[in-house]
Amino acid sequence: MNGTLSDACGVLLAALLGVPLVLLPGYALGTITGVLDIRTLPPGRRALCAALLGIALLPALDALLILAAGVPVAALANGALGLAALRPALRDLRGPLDRPALALGALWLGIVTYALIDIDTGAALHQPLTVIDLVKHAALTRAIVEHGLPPVDPFFARPERAGYYYYFYTLTALVDWAGGRLVDGRTAFAGLAAWTGIALLGLLDRLLAATGLVRDVPPRLLRRVMLVLLPAGGLDILLVLLYRATTGLWLPIPEWLNEQNVNWPASLVWVPHHVAAAMAGWLGLLVLAELADRTQPDRRAELAGILTAGTAFAACVGLSIWVCLGMVVAAALWLALLGFERRGRDAARLGTAGLISLVLGAPYLLSVVANRSDTGSPIQFGIRRFGPLERLYDEPMLSLLEVVLLPVNYYVALGIFAGGALLFWRVVPRREAHAREAGRLLTLGTAVSLLLGGFLRSAIINNDLGSRVILIAQVATFVWTAVALTRTAARTRFRLAGSLGALLILGYATTLYGFGGMRAYPAAHHPTFLFFNGRPDIDRAVRAAYGWAGTHLPRDLILQAAPSAPRVFDFGLYGVQPVAVADHEARLFGAAPEAVAARLAAVAPIFDASLTGAEVRRRATEAGIGALVVTEADVPWGEPGSWVWRTRTLYADPHVRILRVEDLDD
Repeated sequence: MNGTLSDACGVLLAALLGVPLVLLPGYALGTITGVLDIRTLPPGRRALCAALLGIALLPALDALLILAAGVPVAALANGALGLAALRPALRDLRGPLDRPALALGALWLGIVTYALIDIDTGAALHQPLTVIDLVKHAALTRAIVEHGLPPVDPFFARPERAGYYYYFYTLTALVDWAGGRLVDGRTAFAGLAAWTGIALLGLLDRLLAATGLVRDVPPRLLRRVMLVLLPAGGLDILLVLLYRATTGLWLPIPEWLNEQNVNWPASLVWVPHHVAAAMAGWLGLLVLAELADRTQPDRRAELAGILTAGTAFAACVGLSIWVCLGMVVAAALWLALLGFERRGRDAARLGTAGLISLVLGAPYLLSVVANRSDTGSPIQFGIRRFGPLERLYDEPMLSLLEVVLLPVNYYVALGIFAGGALLFWRVVPRREAHAREAGRLLTLGTAVSLLLGGFLRSAIINNDLGSRVILIAQVATFVWTAVALTRTAARTRFRLAGSLGALLILGYATTLYGFGGMRAYPAAHHPTFLFFNGRPDIDRAVRAAYGWAGTHLPRDLILQAAPSAPRVFDFGLYGVQPVAVADHEARLFGAAPEAVAARLAAVAPIFDASLTGAEVRRRATEAGIGALVVTEADVPWGEPGSWVWRTRTLYADPHVRILRVEDLDD
């Protein structure tokens, strides 16, 4: 079957499976708890709220179910919970269909599909740039489906499990399992990415309502403002043009020219687990904020709110440790503020929710501590990088300028949302902005997010802390910008002119350029990306080979391809068998760096040196490898007398061969 058609059908089925596994359980959770006034919302907004509750709460609950009983039981439990909400959900569908909303949903699913599937021409396979992260998403999903939780390390074969934030992949694993052979880790992830985008709309809708700042705004105007703002990115397109002028090269990923602050559409297709973490953290704070605004909430509502917030906070921990760090600091400051104001009951609710989150998240936290071998502190002090300065100045002047120009750096990163936030604080008095707890939390969360992102960095491969904690501020600045635009609108219309109009256009240009670069990166001829999909004909053959191996070889057989520098992707995108060592970033899930380096030194020469069959067999056996995937790009392939051609093959085509290690000649 053509790879593109197979992938597109898989994404569609995965998105449909999100209905019984995410959306309907979200309906049920909202109905049971009564949080966010879901029963009183009109049908369209109720569906958005249900998607939010599903994405933000189910990962914590499903993780515990998978730990206790496995993936099938968790999937059946979600389905059973969804059945409880089937009648009210069907009742919502009896009214007239919201065709524009359905069209936008279909468009969004098409965008996700474009960004994440392969293009199969019949002779070659063209992969999107998103495979940089998609390999991790697919491999971790596969590991959970095959081995449960905590997941095995999909990048490095070892007795310990992976030490990583795996909660989002509990949902992708349920979809993968339910979809059978029609859905795999890649397409399950794409389907959940689409639902995460819908849930994001649900969060923004509820936050805007909770602030009380848009209660007099016509719903159609507010909806239009939200949809206009969501696609906009920062001002990175200006850095791309500057880079082009100074180097003569186009960089396909615009956010790589500065410390990353990724726009919403790109975040949702690259790293939806971090977006889901921001949603879970904000949901927990929002539920408690609404309780704090009530004069005397009844005991049932109070208990339901505390349990919901605790579950949301637990989900935030396991969805993204970096976003969670920002949420923890923001919650601690809010707790201190409530204590200073002598609001003991509100503080007690927040503290109790925090304790519940620790209890629910304890198995995950213990697994991370037990299964990571990192040395040194994972978080370090460091000024947020400002790309345009790096080619002009050296230390210590560089750090000094980065501190001084940090506000400018954030303005470039946030674009129209920085301009909209400044406009908000000009047109909305502080007393009104903070009249409700949700409004005050937006300010508190933004301050924490910008400070942590500005002066701390993570030291595990990339600065994920600086890139992801900023999502907290992105939520708040979106709300502020939407409020500011509705305040300055003329009745039911708004027009973006002047600086805001220019910022919006530049933000659209950044987003469109980034999505274009996902597919057009070969035309850029940028040296950093030359190894990506460098031989589309081989990649197509390797995909087929891994597909054959998945149905004809034992699932626990270690199947090793060349761990070429700097990265390889096909093993995790298409394979189901484990790998001895993925590539030079195989320590991502907690393996000891020295162990990764030693195994790379032992395994890499099998594919990039001229070794005897006996030596290959020795090295492979010591690494626990059961079979080798050798391609036309590997050194032994080009040697007519090498072990590749003297060994009986399990699978062979003009570009790739799979050989069992025990069949290698001595």
